[in-house]
Amino acid sequence: MSNTKLFENFEKSSAIDWKNQIIKELKDKPFENLISKTPEGISIKPFYHKDTAEGSEINIQNSIQQVNEALPPRYWANQVKVLVKSEKEANQAALEALNGGTEGIIFVIANADINLEILLNEIQPEYCMISFESKEPFYSLISQYLNFISAHDIDSHKISGFYHCDIIECRDSGTIGINDNDFKKIAELIKHADDYPDFKPLCISSNLFHNSGANITHESGLLLSKSVEFFDKLTDLKLELNQILKSTVFSLAVGSNYFFEIAKLKAFKYNLLKIAEAYNSKVNADDIFIHCNTSFRSKSALDFNVNLLRNTNEAMASVLGGCNSLWVQPHDESAGKPPSKTFKRIALNISNILKEESHLDKVVDPTKGSYYIENLIKEISSSSWKIFTEFEEDGSYSHHFDNGNIHQIVDTDAGKAEQNLWARKDLLIGANTYQLIGEKISAYLDTEESGKSLEAKRLTATIEHMRYRVEKLVEEKGEKARPMAQIVLLGTDPISKAKSDFAYSFLGIAGIGISSEEFIDQLDENIKLDNEASITVLCYAETPENLEQYISKHKGTLLVAGQEPNEAELQKAGLYGCINRKVDTKRFLDQLLKDLGIALI
Repeated sequence: MSNTKLFENFEKSSAIDWKNQIIKELKDKPFENLISKTPEGISIKPFYHKDTAEGSEINIQNSIQQVNEALPPRYWANQVKVLVKSEKEANQAALEALNGGTEGIIFVIANADINLEILLNEIQPEYCMISFESKEPFYSLISQYLNFISAHDIDSHKISGFYHCDIIECRDSGTIGINDNDFKKIAELIKHADDYPDFKPLCISSNLFHNSGANITHESGLLLSKSVEFFDKLTDLKLELNQILKSTVFSLAVGSNYFFEIAKLKAFKYNLLKIAEAYNSKVNADDIFIHCNTSFRSKSALDFNVNLLRNTNEAMASVLGGCNSLWVQPHDESAGKPPSKTFKRIALNISNILKEESHLDKVVDPTKGSYYIENLIKEISSSSWKIFTEFEEDGSYSHHFDNGNIHQIVDTDAGKAEQNLWARKDLLIGANTYQLIGEKISAYLDTEESGKSLEAKRLTATIEHMRYRVEKLVEEKGEKARPMAQIVLLGTDPISKAKSDFAYSFLGIAGIGISSEEFIDQLDENIKLDNEASITVLCYAETPENLEQYISKHKGTLLVAGQEPNEAELQKAGLYGCINRKVDTKRFLDQLLKDLGIALI
C-alpha cells in the first residue's frame, strides 16, 4: 500500500474561511439570508464545520448486538402485526410471516380471552420476538403469556418482546379512564417479568402526539413529561428506576423529515439518560429499548403508492436513529384500506432490504461524525428538555392534559402544518403537487372526524375530502362531469412556464384536470379556446396592455396565474381571481368548486 499522503499539500479550511468565502460569493446579500427556520424554531445553517461542532458527545452510539457472534453488529427486529380475530387464523398468518423473513410478531388483540396454545402453536418464542398490542390494558393476558412460557419449560432469558399498550395514551385518546389501580397492576406485571429480562411489559408511547400533529420538539418534550409521570407513579410503588427502564418499550412514530427524525430518536435517548441520572439510577444507553412505527400522519390516500417511498425513508431514519424494533405499516393500510397480502409483503421487505442490500446492519452508526446531525441532536435535545422542565415546574403531565395545555400545543402545531400544506410550502406528491387526476379515492377516505384534539389524522385529510367532492361527482355522472381547465401561455419564457406548472398543481388539489396547453404570441379574441374546459388560466411574464379588455369579453371562468396589483378592478371586469402562493388556497378552491356547481359533502 502506498504511503503517499494525498491531502498534505492542501491547506486546511476553517469555519471562518468558509463563511468569508460564502459572504464573498453573496456580494451585497447578507449571510443571514441563508439561514432558515424550521417549524420547531431550529435554525438551519448553510454549512456545518468541525470548528463549530458542539454536542458530538450527545450523539449516543447505536447499540451493538452481543447475543450471537454469527449476526452482524447492528440488529433490529423486523416486526409484523397480526390481528387476532381467530386464534387459528392468526397463528397461520404469524407462521407465514416468520417463514417469510420477519423476526417478530405483534399480535393485536381486542380482548383478554385468548387461547395461547392455539395462537402460539408451532411458534418458538425463544427464536423470535413475540409481542402483544391492545387499545385497552389486558394485564391478565400478559401474565398468562409469561406463565405459558414457564409451563412449556422455555428459557426465560431467551424470551424477547413487549406489551404495546400505553395506558396514558389510551386515556388521552378517549378509550379508557385510568386510576392508581392501573399503575399497581403495571408494577405487579413488571415484578412478574423480572425473570424475563428481554420482555418489556410497560409501554410509553409518543405515537398519539406525532400522529395528531405535534412537531418534533413538542413530541419529544411531551414524551419525556409522560415518561416521568410513569416513573413517579411506579417508584412510589417501591420499584427502582433501573428496573422500570429495563422493563419499558418506548414506542415512537417516525415521520418523513429524515435527518430530524434520526436526531429525534437520539436526542430522546440522551434526555432519558439525564432523567435517569436525576433519579440516581445506573442505566446505560443500551438499556433503553426503542420500538419505531412508520408514521400514519405523513401518509396520504392520494396517489397512495407514494406512501411506499415515505415508508422506506422513515424506516431508514428509524434504523439510523438506533431503534431496536421496527414495524413498517403497509402503505395501503396507512391510506385507509384493508392491507392486501402484496403490500404486507412489501412492508416486510423494506426492513429486509435495509439489511441485506443497504447493509445498515453491518455499520453500527453512520451518523457518528456528521456535524449536521449532531447539531440537530443538540438543538432538539435542548428544545425538548426546555419544554419538559417547563411542564415539570407547573405540575405533572396529566395536570397539563386536564387543563388543556397539551391539546393547545398539538392543535397549534397541526394547524400550522396544515396551513403550510395548503400554501404548498411543504409538498406532498399526489396531494398538493403532481396529482394523479382521476384516481378513485372514496374507498380510502377517513371516517368523519370526531373533533378530538389528540386523534391520529393524516395531514392530507382535508385535501382528500376536497378531492372527493369532485371524484364523487365523476363517479356518479362520468368523467365528462370533471371540471377542466385550459392553460394559455403568452410566450414560451421560463416565467410563463413556471406559472403554468403552478396552475397544474394548484387546480389539481381540487381534482380539476387540465384539458390542454395553448401557446400564443399575443392576447386577443382569436385565441382558440378548448370547448371541454370551463376554466381558462392565463400565464405570462409581463402583464398584457389589453388584459382588462380581453377579460371583459371572455366568456367563462378566467384565472390569472400570478399577482396583479389591480386585481379588484380586473374582477369587476370579469376576472374570477388570481392564483398565487399568497392566496388562501383552501378558501379559494372551496368557493371555485361551489361556483362550478360542485356542492360540499
